Amino acid sequence: MSQRTLLLGYCVDSSALIDLKHYPQDIFQTLWNNLEGMIISQGLLIAPKEVLKELNRQDDEISRWAKQHTQMFIDLDLCQTQELSNILKRFPNLPDFNKTHADADAIIIALAKCKGWSVITNEKHSRNLQGKPKIPDVCDHYNIKCLSLFDFFRVQGWRY
Repeated sequence: MSQRTLLLGYCVDSSALIDLKHYPQDIFQTLWNNLEGMIISQGLLIAPKEVLKELNRQDDEISRWAKQHTQMFIDLDLCQTQELSNILKRFPNLPDFNKTHADADAIIIALAKCKGWSVITNEKHSRNLQGKPKIPDVCDHYNIKCLSLFDFFRVQGWRY
């Protein structure tokens, strides 16, 4: 395995983290240990702080877990701010302005683009770049690898 392969990480969307609730920590301990290793030891699983805000709208096991792993949630830097601006110019309908809270989708894509990393989301393609695109649609446009949670598990070689 090359050094470059070892350094590639993942920017995770709220939808993927929320879907982890289907894998209780007391039953899928190895999964959660693997995720924590990627966060704590390797720093290869990150999300923008806006994802933490989205998760904190609920008081459940995922929001409590996220609060214990705040180091994975990072602030915007200059590169991400510039990419975010470019993404929103190209895809003005990407944010869901009907939501009463911040929408992290474009920020996740900007983060992945700046890092050269993949995105993990459980959103599906809308195939509607002019209407309301989804994360996978915009990732395809920018040639950013976009994985579902299961695809991520497969890439990691994780079996449970």
